[in-house]
Amino acid sequence: MKELAMIIEKEIKKQFKSVRQFSVVSGIPQTTIVSALKNGIGGMAYESVVKICELLHIELVNYNTHLVMTNDVINMVNMFNSLDEKGEHAVMAFMSMEFNRCNSSLDYIAKATEQSNELARRKINDQKSQNPFEMINVISNQQKPEDF
Repeated sequence: MKELAMIIEKEIKKQFKSVRQFSVVSGIPQTTIVSALKNGIGGMAYESVVKICELLHIELVNYNTHLVMTNDVINMVNMFNSLDEKGEHAVMAFMSMEFNRCNSSLDYIAKATEQSNELARRKINDQKSQNPFEMINVISNQQKPEDF
């Protein structure tokens, strides 16, 4: 969903002078558009997304890919849309690993390990920025910050 928001933002900049001008043309409040561009379109009304994409000539459906929209798929998409960036990354890493496993890719374990290591590096970097004592705890996993 964030990718679509980036495409929309790019097209608004390309086709219109400003978000304000696009808002006037589309009839969608500027605050709604700005919020969607900043936070992603996941929480935006479907009709508004369709209207925006039609005005910007963005194709919402890829007819070359077969997509079955069962209730499970719809629920999964709704859950995915409520995740933060870390959650999205974790789900995408897991899906990539499972896709490779199901398609008999021999290196899916190496890719999964690499993705897991990347998530661990990000967690450590997040900890670094928050509290250096917690960072020691994350690395050593032996002492709690209260022990210092």
